[in-house]
Amino acid sequence: MKFEEMKPKEIDEVLQKTPVVFIPWGSLEWHGVQNPIGLDALKAYYLCLKTAEKTGGVVLPPIFCGYQTMKPYLGFKKTIEISRETIQALAREYLEQLYDEGFRIFVILMGHYGAEHVKALKEVAEEFLKNHPDAKGIFAPDPTFLAKYNIPGGHADFYETSLMMFFRPELVDLSLLPRDREITIEEDGIGGGDPRNASIEEGKRIAELIVGELAKEVESLLGELKG
Repeated sequence: MKFEEMKPKEIDEVLQKTPVVFIPWGSLEWHGVQNPIGLDALKAYYLCLKTAEKTGGVVLPPIFCGYQTMKPYLGFKKTIEISRETIQALAREYLEQLYDEGFRIFVILMGHYGAEHVKALKEVAEEFLKNHPDAKGIFAPDPTFLAKYNIPGGHADFYETSLMMFFRPELVDLSLLPRDREITIEEDGIGGGDPRNASIEEGKRIAELIVGELAKEVESLLGELKG
């Protein structure tokens, strides 16, 4: 299901049965001292892989291209800020090229969800769907699929750190977090639930909920596509 590892014949088989493509979209951005810089795209990638196991389709390599990151927001380094124009151009070309390849259901799972970043990608997505009436899509940040469970997504917090611990535990080190004070967005670049309480078990629970809800939406679109 990893697009970059598939042979042409394998892609043709997917296109005939489930022409779904997952595009995990994130950033290279400060995520606290405990997490890897690529957390956003990595978590989106693994969530897409697990969803594709249920629904079929292919998963593109993660896109590390974030707009409205922690660098302009609070001045955190270890962050690559990409312009709105660049991410929109990249999204537009990916969607058009994948459509040309024969895919008809497009999922951009946004692991980075700054409001302006999400808005920029959704603008391109809406334009794309308008220009291609036979295409269908889901373009949303990962916490969107947890709305009914009342689990908010934060930044480098309990939520994101738990997901990273579940998918790639070797990349997380909670011992690096301060123990003698409150953790804040201004000082630590962490906003949301306390990441010191994060765990692999919670990451697994959250991931399963997201995958379950996303898979339902993809399967619904497949049903519409097949008539």
